[in-house]
Amino acid sequence: MNRPELVIRPAAVEDLPAILELYQELGAAYGHSPEQGEVDHRQLWRQVMADTRQQVLVEEQGGEIVGTATLILVPNLGHQGKPWAVVENVVVRSDRRGQGLGTALMAEATRIAGSHGCYKMVLTSNLARRQAHEFYRRLGWQQTHAGFSLILL
Repeated sequence: MNRPELVIRPAAVEDLPAILELYQELGAAYGHSPEQGEVDHRQLWRQVMADTRQQVLVEEQGGEIVGTATLILVPNLGHQGKPWAVVENVVVRSDRRGQGLGTALMAEATRIAGSHGCYKMVLTSNLARRQAHEFYRRLGWQQTHAGFSLILL
């Protein structure tokens, strides 16, 4: 069976609705209910797109967006001035998981971080997402630190 071509690229303005759909899946995995109140996603999207240290990647298969990840490059005074990177909002559509899409998406994020001279990449994942943790371990990620969150809202 031939799978449609896989393309990983920087997100474009018109990708916002598909990305928000993926974020709903991610939020559901955390047990979040749909957002309450008004959020000006278009204004936030303009801010994200203007941020030169932040790259939102989308993964397309057969012309359909099936995954996304955000890569944030962080300047650094330590480690001989080498930057580091944060990976956030990693999600592949639930009906497409197990096909190597997440692996390809993370490989591209890693390639980009490496091309910017980053000495490390970090990510956090909710403790409830055990399958995601196994996925990251299969990719060679190690649980090297204890992470803490302070929820402000």
